[in-house]
Amino acid sequence: MSSQPGRILAATDFSPAADRAARRAASVAATLGDVLHLAHILPPAETFAQLFADPASSEAQAFRSRAERALEERAQRLADRYGVKPVCELHAGHAAQAILDLSESLAAHLIVLGARGEREGVSLLQTVGDTAVKVAERARVATLLVRREAEVPYGRVFACVKGVPADRSIVAWANRVSPADLIHIASAYSVPYEWRLVEWGASQRTLETYAARERESRTRALSELLRECGLPAARAQLHIERGEPLPTILQIAGQWHADVLILGRRAEADSLSAAGQFGSIARRIAFHAPMDVMIVPPALAHTERSVSTKPADRRE
Repeated sequence: MSSQPGRILAATDFSPAADRAARRAASVAATLGDVLHLAHILPPAETFAQLFADPASSEAQAFRSRAERALEERAQRLADRYGVKPVCELHAGHAAQAILDLSESLAAHLIVLGARGEREGVSLLQTVGDTAVKVAERARVATLLVRREAEVPYGRVFACVKGVPADRSIVAWANRVSPADLIHIASAYSVPYEWRLVEWGASQRTLETYAARERESRTRALSELLRECGLPAARAQLHIERGEPLPTILQIAGQWHADVLILGRRAEADSLSAAGQFGSIARRIAFHAPMDVMIVPPALAHTERSVSTKPADRRE
């Protein structure tokens, strides 16, 4: 990755969940030496017109001023606690689209959001808010969905890989955000065409043989990935387990008390929020994981630079 400071965009609706996400964004910015932009999105013009008869009235201006003060107060608290001075960004529009547009204009490399936003605690079923879902499914950069308090920098970082080109950028992000000497790389695998083999009467011994071959293949592929990324074997711990991706990844992450899971997203056409449609692993983990989740879009697989592993090159 570039040695130049990057830009992190944290969007807040002033809810407790968003405040928690802003603290994590500040923690990550402090770890990486990046510039933090703290943004609040005001209602779009048509909504403003419904709220205030005259958008230029003193009442409307007071509404905007209160938002500015709230944003600046939060920025100051983050500066006092983490030593990073956020740049305040006040914009108007539909939340998700405004965040995406602002990310593009800032050339941000990471967007940080509360997983549930202002509706946290309202619904036990909706574990990821609408705005967070829309941003995560459409952003051209990585999106970090925060659930936990940023008490300490990330220490147990899990890169979830599956043998595709996007794995490189997932491992790169894990290497970058982890201040520890070790990152974890988790991969769930199954026997190719296992259900067909069972249907055709294959023995358990045959299935185990195929499973062993698949594990060996996955291990070789991940070892090669580490070499391509310039990561020594001692820097990463591999967790290669047979099983369905969702329960297997969550079990491994829970066993090792993961702080954050980093995984790739399919193309935009595979919407994270498509109702009634079988979602990708990214969607399912984002909704079910109890820890923070970073979702990396597939386009990054073609633009990610090689990962530096020298301590002097990593801003810890």
